[in-house]
Amino acid sequence: MNFGRRKRVHSAVEASSLSDILFFLLLFFLIISTLASPNAIKLLLPKASSGQAISTHVINVSINDKIEYYVDKRRVSAADLSNQIVLESRKHEKPSVVLRVDKSIPVEELVKVVDMVNKLKIPLVIATDKGK
Repeated sequence: MNFGRRKRVHSAVEASSLSDILFFLLLFFLIISTLASPNAIKLLLPKASSGQAISTHVINVSINDKIEYYVDKRRVSAADLSNQIVLESRKHEKPSVVLRVDKSIPVEELVKVVDMVNKLKIPLVIATDKGK
């Protein structure tokens, strides 16, 4: 009889390639998340060097280059714009309107919306891109 010791087989998992795969997945999701824009309406905003963030509930009002009005990504008519802003403002305690206007739009359209929001007595911010 052979009573000698058996050789024990040690099992091991090679994890070096797993860390590379996880790194590339993390990198992929970070790049994709920075490309995702919260506002699906593409506008060319004017530039401004000063600005600050607001901390209240935001109602996004956008006007694209075809003079189409959007309230929080929903297209509305010019006549119904005021009613939609009032409906959105009633949902929250301290709403404020962020106005995003394409830079090719005449100032007259901007002033119409600013005047309408001022009559509703809701704080208004005009969105711009950071300039130099």
